[in-house]
Amino acid sequence: MARRTPRLAYCEYVASDNSSVAVQQARWDLMRCVRRVFPSMLEQLAVDVLPAYKELAKSDFKIEAILWHSRLSPVKELPEDSSLRNALLRWAGKFHAEQDWFLDHMLRTLRGWHVASDWRSKLKCNPIGGVTSMVAWGEQFIFECEGWEMQKLTWAGYSRSVREQFEEQLSAYQIASRKQAESHGLVRAPHKYSPENLEWFVLYQFAGLSSKKIADRADLFSDESTILKGVRTAARLIGWDSVRKTARALNRKNR
Repeated sequence: MARRTPRLAYCEYVASDNSSVAVQQARWDLMRCVRRVFPSMLEQLAVDVLPAYKELAKSDFKIEAILWHSRLSPVKELPEDSSLRNALLRWAGKFHAEQDWFLDHMLRTLRGWHVASDWRSKLKCNPIGGVTSMVAWGEQFIFECEGWEMQKLTWAGYSRSVREQFEEQLSAYQIASRKQAESHGLVRAPHKYSPENLEWFVLYQFAGLSSKKIADRADLFSDESTILKGVRTAARLIGWDSVRKTARALNRKNR
């Protein structure tokens, strides 16, 4: 049975930056993908970093105060010499996961594991942070037309005329509203994506597999170029700034 492609957004427009609901949903799907195809990454987080979180949580440092602040990066607010910060950065370096938003998410996940032991046993991740996108409203849509001239038109003729006028005005309203949304910097929401792209991204970026190894375990229609294209597509989808370089690319750079 074919897997159903999930939706990233149920709206028409989203913000053009990484605060959009579509990006946040894609990132949440990424974390569920990590748990499914590369759980050892999260297991390593629990072994290498969770003890440091527990240690800092017992200290005088108010870690809860930085976790949910919408304008702060929790990781950047950690004491520079803290064991937690150092352990988290070492873990991120091992898995090529040095992205601020991702580390912030991992820090909030550690908090969840700290307060709920069943979250730790299930490798449950904390939901991605809140959306800060602007809300855009179109102008009010008002439809008016002349009344039914009963001595000139049948009801069938009048109702047909009303529907034609309504559809014409509604179409004009749609065009004007889209122009208004785009003038505010909004873009069309990406409703669909390929779940395989996120899986390939996890295996390539975090697990360190080559595009050839991923292609070998993928379906018959996936070659190395398809895998790399999917990885880059997933990176754009989640707002991942720097995809891991291939060994071939590193060799060219070092020549």
